[in-house]
Amino acid sequence: MSTLRAGFIGLGKMGRPMALNMLKAGFPLTVANRSQGVVADVASHGATAAKTPAEVAANADLIALCLPMPSHVEEVVLGPNGVIEGIRPGSIVIDFSTIGPSTCRHVAERLAEKGAHYLDAPVSGGTTGAAAGTLTVMVGGDDASYATALPLLQSVGRKIVHAGPVGAGAVVKLMNQLLVAINLAGAAEAMVLGVKAGVDATLLYETIASATGNSFQLARNFPDLILKGNFDPMFSVNLLHKDVTLGVEVGREQRVRLLLSALVQQIFEEARNAGHGEEDIAAVIRPLEALSGTFVRAH
Repeated sequence: MSTLRAGFIGLGKMGRPMALNMLKAGFPLTVANRSQGVVADVASHGATAAKTPAEVAANADLIALCLPMPSHVEEVVLGPNGVIEGIRPGSIVIDFSTIGPSTCRHVAERLAEKGAHYLDAPVSGGTTGAAAGTLTVMVGGDDASYATALPLLQSVGRKIVHAGPVGAGAVVKLMNQLLVAINLAGAAEAMVLGVKAGVDATLLYETIASATGNSFQLARNFPDLILKGNFDPMFSVNLLHKDVTLGVEVGREQRVRLLLSALVQQIFEEARNAGHGEEDIAAVIRPLEALSGTFVRAH
């Protein structure tokens, strides 16, 4: 069992299995979440339930966060009853959330005033990777904090990358998300066009999947989701739109023109406006299907 005590705040689709893997690795764990049902569930596996983020921080050396939006991170860490009210000098906040580098640096600066440290550590691998403990973790922060936190990071991830100072992990994750969105939007256009032009959807998918147009996004989104008309959310349009928006903001800050990224931001906005925001990212194809009168489904 680890001598370092851990905490986890944000027990959603990603956070819950990550917290359970920390328990399996032997970390004493205190947890909190806005919805109390999942807190009781994780507590039944051996965690200690807390009522507030401040209580988690007061009882942990390593405080992990997994939250949807930058505003949620700022509220949980810096708001009333937040982490900052309970944290002790030397403790480390490990933020698995996907947020912008400017938010990471702001939160890190505020925690430093308390003598605490911050690592941005966004993850990739989805709910399957979270359950299996095989996530890719992209970390930004100082060397000493990274070394201290590494055993905890290894309990949830297979590939751990120390990308640089605070904010660097967020940048790597956001660049990944820009490519996710661009690749998916391109696959959606090609599949709709091919079916509109008279090719069977399954044949088209299987042929491209064995050719040079294949991609992770083609394989993720078509055989089990789009071709079956299944848009139940594993990772929602709203969340990827948030990530793309944050990535475009980094481009603006760095004065790098992002034509494809800006365009795909609008494509995901189109899906949100059409009522598909809470559906899986595969639903980004649905406005184009409706516009063309062509539906990419297996028969």
